[in-house]
Amino acid sequence: MSALHILYDSRNYCVAEFAGVAGVELVDKHARRSAFLEGRVAAHLRANVARLCAEEPEEDEVDEFLFSYDALLTNSIRVQ
Repeated sequence: MSALHILYDSRNYCVAEFAGVAGVELVDKHARRSAFLEGRVAAHLRANVARLCAEEPEEDEVDEFLFSYDALLTNSIRVQ
């Protein structure tokens, strides 16, 4: 099992990466949708989340940025 590293976690979104995997998982908690992003999209997301978090923004600012990825979140999450 790969180690999980949470890059960002709020009431609305979670961004995580797995050790040894070149991609990022983005989860919209309220819409219950997710996407595994790879390549340039993942690199862009990682860099911008790191930059935003370094600036110590309000949660809403980071969530607003992550909302721009919503069209990519095509995997439904089923909660039992």
